[in-house]
Amino acid sequence: MKHYGLIGEKLGHSLSRPIHEAIFREMGIDADYRIIEIPRDSFDAQTRHLLATLDGFNVTIPYKQAVMPLLRDIDPAAEEIGAVNTVLCHAQKGFNTDAAGFMGMLRHYGIDPAKGENSYILGSGSTAKTVRACLKRMGARKVTVVSRHPQQMDEISYADFYQVFPRTGGTIVNASSAGMWPRKDEDNICAIHPSRVDEMMRYALGVADVVYNPPHTFLTKAAERAGVPWCTGLYMLVAQAVEAEVLWQGMPMPECLVEKIMKEMSIQ
Repeated sequence: MKHYGLIGEKLGHSLSRPIHEAIFREMGIDADYRIIEIPRDSFDAQTRHLLATLDGFNVTIPYKQAVMPLLRDIDPAAEEIGAVNTVLCHAQKGFNTDAAGFMGMLRHYGIDPAKGENSYILGSGSTAKTVRACLKRMGARKVTVVSRHPQQMDEISYADFYQVFPRTGGTIVNASSAGMWPRKDEDNICAIHPSRVDEMMRYALGVADVVYNPPHTFLTKAAERAGVPWCTGLYMLVAQAVEAEVLWQGMPMPECLVEKIMKEMSIQ
């Protein structure tokens, strides 16, 4: 039996285990998958132990960048993005399967970042790095990161976003954890302030929220009210898991597997 898992700091909301177990059943793979919470002060030691004892693992917040120095090799695409979410332990090599999952999700739901001049990413963490690279690959002409604490040349504040977006319009991607269950207070229910979200939706060409729990977020509900194409991160979550299994098992997976697992788990 092979052994896999997900590492992160706080994982009570994770759906990764049932998703990978569904893949194992569908593909006849003899393996298990565990959820492994690691405190920041013991990350290096515990991760080195897992590299020696597991066959592979996924990486989530806040360790997608921190894991990179512990690995022997980084796939060029993950190196370019600057974040690793999948590790093949015997090779001690890191990959980024979030990118394939994100681009597959946008295509599946008909959100085209090449439509219009501008795309905006809400949040500036490791997920935003992946999203930015993907939007560029999919033809986005200009990508701007919206941050509470802008530091880079392509970053603006939310106050600036509220001023600029009605003039430019475009695709919006929430790459922050705002809106993830169980966050319900005004400051965390949506990256865009709740009092401004309906106004912003009037100018949106598409809205993608990488949050997958709940399956319909405050942001995507606003997009739906405005008649804007939208999606949450459920498709991305399943698609990146399938891509991880391709790497771990060294074999292709059926093209229909993502949708089949989503139907099986009733998470469409």
